[in-house]
Formats: sequence, C-alpha cells, structure tokens
Amino acid sequence: HTHTHTHSVAGVEDMRFQELMPDALHWLGITKIDHLISMSDMKYNAITESGIKVLERVAIPDDLIPSDAHVEIDAKMYAGYFVPEDKKEQVEANFKSTVGRQLDE
Repeated sequence: HTHTHTHSVAGVEDMRFQELMPDALHWLGITKIDHLISMSDMKYNAITESGIKVLERVAIPDDLIPSDAHVEIDAKMYAGYFVPEDKKEQVEANFKSTVGRQLDE
C-alpha cells in the first residue's frame, strides 16, 4: 500500500498533520459540509473526528484524472482513499492491471 511505503521510507504516513486542518474550519464556524470534494481518507477522518458532519463524499470524476495519473490515484484508492460503492470492483481490477511508465518515457 502507498501509505505503508511512505511510512517505511519517510518514517511517517503524512507530514501535513491533517488533524490540525479542521481547526481553520472550526474557526470559520463550519459545522457541516454538504459535499466534500476530497478522496483523502486522512482529510475525511480529521474533519469528521473533529465533529464536523460530512453529508456526501464526492470522488474525482474519471474524466478529470489524466491518463498518466491513474497509477497514483489507483494506488491511493487501494490504500484507503474514498471509492464510491459502485466503483469498488473496478478499482480492485484496475489496481491489479495498472502499469506505470518506464523511467525513460
């Protein structure tokens, strides 16, 4: 998984301290997010664990993901990023068949 590899290389899963991110939302008085446009499990968990209610998580539309970015996004979804229920089987299949570019490409 992507997070496991990041942790083994860097010693941490993410250096951005997602737990602090909701502080700004609380400062602005936000208590509810109708449509969260982020697939990050760490952002979602930080927001909801701070007490902010998320009504709907919205995945990045496939047509907005560049073809050469599928390796990264597939790995992130496989490692815990948000995947809509109707795409879970597709993500599993994509992860097993996705191949990145060679270094000289």
